[in-house]
Amino acid sequence: MNPRGRGRPGRDAPGWRELAACEGEDLDTFFPVGSAGPALWQERRAKSICAGCPVAEECLSHALRTGQDHGIWGGLTSEERRDLRRRGEQGA
Repeated sequence: MNPRGRGRPGRDAPGWRELAACEGEDLDTFFPVGSAGPALWQERRAKSICAGCPVAEECLSHALRTGQDHGIWGGLTSEERRDLRRRGEQGA
């Protein structure tokens, strides 16, 4: 978290991202490439960070609202977010 409360220069306004458990983590962890080997470790690591995040709901909402197709957001993979959207569309 930025101690001055200004977000990352040029990227974010102050808000939920500053409170995210992933702040300061290697972003590659949240964008695994592939579905085996190191990618599985990255996915587990990212999900464990998200599990303890105080703003995971906001993160997931942002990903759904902005159509993030890659990476782990709010503890869900892109496939899990697609399934969530699909279930929502079927229930509408």
